[in-house]
Amino acid sequence: MKNMEDSITSVHKAIRILREFSQNEPELGISQLSRRLGMAKSTVSRLVQILCDENMVVQNEETRKYHLSLTAFEIGSVVYHEMELCQIALPLLKKMLPNVQSAIQMVTYDKGGIVYLLKLPDHRDGKILNVMGKRVPSHCTASGKVMLAFQNELEIKHVLSKELKSFTRKTITCPDKLRGELQTIRQKGYAVSHEEFNPGMSSLAIPVFNDYDAIIAAICILRPTGQITNANIPPILREMKMYSRLITEQLGMERTKKIRYSH
Repeated sequence: MKNMEDSITSVHKAIRILREFSQNEPELGISQLSRRLGMAKSTVSRLVQILCDENMVVQNEETRKYHLSLTAFEIGSVVYHEMELCQIALPLLKKMLPNVQSAIQMVTYDKGGIVYLLKLPDHRDGKILNVMGKRVPSHCTASGKVMLAFQNELEIKHVLSKELKSFTRKTITCPDKLRGELQTIRQKGYAVSHEEFNPGMSSLAIPVFNDYDAIIAAICILRPTGQITNANIPPILREMKMYSRLITEQLGMERTKKIRYSH
């Protein structure tokens, strides 16, 4: 009975830790959590490690602080519309849809992979599968490569140190080749993938930044192979970049409103 009571108490404490993270303070350290919650640092450290093991929180290798992971989103992707980024992006991407005449996806980055947040299908093409909430590695799609290209060097090294799984004969599985492509993506500001994940499909992706110039998402268009070419990439990119900027601007306005009304 005592062990059960201790377990319940630990669950309550872990939930209190999770509730301390917010949009205004997405990253917190052990000492901060200990002071706020009135818990011993050793207790907080132990519980945070359990939350890390369960992929509920993730440690930032540079700041050594912790932030929430996307596990909750993966488990319950049905609540995607409650996420501020999705709420802002969805109406804008709907406006973009007829201009690019392609299926559109929006993803974010988490622990070496990408998680799909939004999908707007091109109804002329029945090949596009419903991937919302799905996780895939970052090295094999345009959106994954563009997200990885703008991560810090520690994260890039970590991904390159792992096996780069092959999904098709065109998947990049050589770390040096992938590093070279990531450098090119950073310079150009976009990524292209031709049949690296799905045979018969090509994709074009660009980053979405917050108003602090940190990458938070990528938007991607998908077309059958042969329909994303050097000739049509520039006009498509103009459309995509315009809507990426609009998402950034609206996120900044929402943050400003929240700060204003919190005082």
